[in-house]
Amino acid sequence: MELIFKGPSESRMLALTIDDFPSSGLGETDTGSMALLDLLGELQIPATFFCIGKNVSDYPGLVARAAKEGHELGNHMARDQWSVLLNKEQFFDQAQYTSIEIMKDLEQFRVPPVTLKWIRPSGGWPTPQMLDWAETLGYRTVLGSIWPFDGLSLPLPDEDRIALQQEFIERFVHPGGIIVMHDTDKFNPLTRETLKVVVPQLKAEGYVFVRLSELLD
Repeated sequence: MELIFKGPSESRMLALTIDDFPSSGLGETDTGSMALLDLLGELQIPATFFCIGKNVSDYPGLVARAAKEGHELGNHMARDQWSVLLNKEQFFDQAQYTSIEIMKDLEQFRVPPVTLKWIRPSGGWPTPQMLDWAETLGYRTVLGSIWPFDGLSLPLPDEDRIALQQEFIERFVHPGGIIVMHDTDKFNPLTRETLKVVVPQLKAEGYVFVRLSELLD
């Protein structure tokens, strides 16, 4: 049974993870998931995208683009709901559905298949049973160590939320850290604005962004 929060602290490596991917389709070139992928390319950093199966099905081609551009893919279950409420059969069904949808998307857009190593239960809060179920399916369960209140509906204007996220990451960053952010209609713009500021700053401090596999394996 294993639950991962961070990587080794011997070097100044960070893994950026993005939950709820994708949030929009190939046609929305200036917003949403397409804009996020564009930004990561401009910043020249990889991410590990935790994909929701239904979103993968609803927005074909985004998973394929992410994989083609060198990002890593993880499993975030089939729907955006609390995984802690699922029984064993439901957990297995959702995890396997998401895996299948990811592989179908890669095949449809002629991107080589990938090995899915990582799972992050939707909503967090994994139970010991869920860790065992994930291991049975061949996954390692990953949460994170730097979560800048991202994904919470705080009663703040967007500009204040962005400032809060930036300050949180800058204050609590540490070697081996796993950053958790979100790609949803609501939070994608905040994620992008935060990354535009913090990534160059962290690079200037000597941090290197890597995929989860590079951090943890």
